[in-house]
Amino acid sequence: MQVPQIRLHQTYAQIGLRTTQPVQEMEQQPAEQSIKQVSSTLTIERKPSQLNIDQEQMWNELNLKSPSVLSEDMVNFAKQEALEAIAQKAQEGDQLAEIEKKSDMIVSIAESKANPGPIEFNIGFIPSYGSVKIHYTPSELNVDWKQGGAEIETIPHKPIHNYKPGKTEVYMRQMQNLQIDFVGGNLDRNT
Repeated sequence: MQVPQIRLHQTYAQIGLRTTQPVQEMEQQPAEQSIKQVSSTLTIERKPSQLNIDQEQMWNELNLKSPSVLSEDMVNFAKQEALEAIAQKAQEGDQLAEIEKKSDMIVSIAESKANPGPIEFNIGFIPSYGSVKIHYTPSELNVDWKQGGAEIETIPHKPIHNYKPGKTEVYMRQMQNLQIDFVGGNLDRNT
């Protein structure tokens, strides 16, 4: 006797995926840049030093005078000598006018002229201290510095960005199925 059987045959459902990849495009244009260089400037102004030496007093004291100074000294010396001679003659005249004193004035005047006093003498070739005048003006230096630099001008460009998103589609690749088979004897459905 054959025992009746129920056979089940099942097929599972299967899904499929269709994927479209995303697309991304980026383009970047370089920035525009202009650079202008401003140069630095350096200005130097120099006033040279100056040395002045005045030796006129020293040469005068050494009796090596210039013609103008020598002539002026001679004029002054002549005036002084003339005034001293006039004063001496006036004094001698006053002495001779005092005849009432009964003194011998002519003899005393003659003795003073015959025996003059000692002559004053000094070393004449050494100039006095400070007879050479020195004046020195130091040099002056003015430095003017102006710093330069760079003038930079930049024009940026934004990036160009295109994006197409991807997608995924889900579909049924295989439908589920269940088959039921009855194998074996006859079945009485009523019993």
